[in-house]
Amino acid sequence: MLTRRGELFDFFAADGALPGDGVTLVEAAGDLVGYATWQRGRGYGADSVLTVDEALATTADAARELVGVLGSWASVAPTLRLCPLDGDAVSTHLPLESAREHERKLWMHRPVDVARAVSARGWPAHASGTVDFTLADPLAEWNTGTWRLAVADGAGELSRISGEADLRLDVRGFALLYAGAARARSVAQAGLLHQSAGVDPSALDLLGAGGPAQLLDYF
Repeated sequence: MLTRRGELFDFFAADGALPGDGVTLVEAAGDLVGYATWQRGRGYGADSVLTVDEALATTADAARELVGVLGSWASVAPTLRLCPLDGDAVSTHLPLESAREHERKLWMHRPVDVARAVSARGWPAHASGTVDFTLADPLAEWNTGTWRLAVADGAGELSRISGEADLRLDVRGFALLYAGAARARSVAQAGLLHQSAGVDPSALDLLGAGGPAQLLDYF
């Protein structure tokens, strides 16, 4: 869930600048394959910090280059502070066994329009299937009803269907599944998903296909 739209990025695009003190780019055959934006901070002592706002790479070589450049600041800024993404190219080249947590910010997800949330999201190309469920949303009644989720070829779609489904989902359970924060059985154990007798709730794991959502931006 990473976007480059909005007032902040419109400002930097018009100004021709980038947030932070500096930017490091990695290119291969003329293509951009990695970048990092960072803030140098002050001082040269043991308490000096290099804060990395973003470090993203699309190849292993680009990730190694970025980590090498960022690590080269160690003589003047021995502490490197960044928010790694689980399982991405950069984090796999970081010495995470030596890391310590500086700060953790939790974020909340609340779907406003479930149909648009599904259609606008990317889905793993290998994921495919359909599942029917009845959704209850007492605050956004346009989300309430029975839906069929169909996932194929990297895209997902929610379509309204008639009747009551064997899986009945609370909108809070939808949020957990959509963000990959919980599996369907855990959502059911929390009382946010109910199923008819003999029905396996795990079918709704399709809603969270692709792994947990992660955010770099904070607002």
